[in-house]
Amino acid sequence: MIRLEHISHHYAKEPVLHDISLQIEANSFNIISGESGSGKSTLLSVISTLLTPSKGKLFFDKTQSTQIKNMDIFRNRHIGFVFQFHYLISHLTVYENIALVSRKSKKDAQEVLKKLGILDLENKYPDEISGGQRQRAAIARAIINQPKYIFADEPTGSLDSKNSQIVFDILRELDATVVVATHELGYAQKDDTMITLKDGRLC
Repeated sequence: MIRLEHISHHYAKEPVLHDISLQIEANSFNIISGESGSGKSTLLSVISTLLTPSKGKLFFDKTQSTQIKNMDIFRNRHIGFVFQFHYLISHLTVYENIALVSRKSKKDAQEVLKKLGILDLENKYPDEISGGQRQRAAIARAIINQPKYIFADEPTGSLDSKNSQIVFDILRELDATVVVATHELGYAQKDDTMITLKDGRLC
């Protein structure tokens, strides 16, 4: 479970988030939505610990984020990130990109690739595969260590509708708490938890 208490944030003197309090349940699928400039990415960055809010408190279960002694270790063990751009290393194969962060065996990595339908691409380089395949490889890298939390920022922003649906289906099936910031609400389902922002405020 993730809890936000009275979170606000500003860049220089420009306010972006205003007094946001919410609770994200364990193993739920959550969508942060809103128009461009509404604060979606900033809120996701705060929730995922990539950004320290100007005001307010963030909790993972009962532990406040400021009480976590080593945030890098915490992220490595418990958090997976997926972004609009895949950030795969171009001179490494798909498997090598995953192995770089993996604490699991090669067999485990291959099982993840198989689940995502790209096992046959494990020895390919990023520029040898399609955009949708690269994004699935990025998801494989994010989930290989079985994190409790997955954060995705516009993960389908550069994909066509078919591959976008595949990515949402994959994220929705994960055994984790998933939070996705997106403007593509056509892929939302009735059981998803919607977090809607307007001008940095919860609607």
